[in-house]
Amino acid sequence: MQDRPTAEELLEAVGEFLEHDVLPLEGRVGFHGRVARNVVDIVRRELAHGPDANARERDGLAQLLGTDPPGDLTTANAELAGSIRDGSLDHRRDEVLAHLRAVTTDKVRIASPREL
Repeated sequence: MQDRPTAEELLEAVGEFLEHDVLPLEGRVGFHGRVARNVVDIVRRELAHGPDANARERDGLAQLLGTDPPGDLTTANAELAGSIRDGSLDHRRDEVLAHLRAVTTDKVRIASPREL
């Protein structure tokens, strides 16, 4: 275990600095401050929710592909894409769509939750 400050505490400190000292600025610096604040928020959400989202994605891939565990997510998603392309999962269309919706919702919840 790492000592304090934790990653969350560091991100909170950077976020507060950006919010109070950089975002009030105008022009290029203010714009880049808003971008940086958004990055901090995304990283915080990914640290908080990413492991659960990855586990749900891995479980869904394992069910669809019939592999447990499905390997790394990149390889498993490439396999899923191939199965969708070749039609081998056409008979499980509803399951595939449910999985893709759930994964997409998790990704948007991390990247830009206001879009939900």
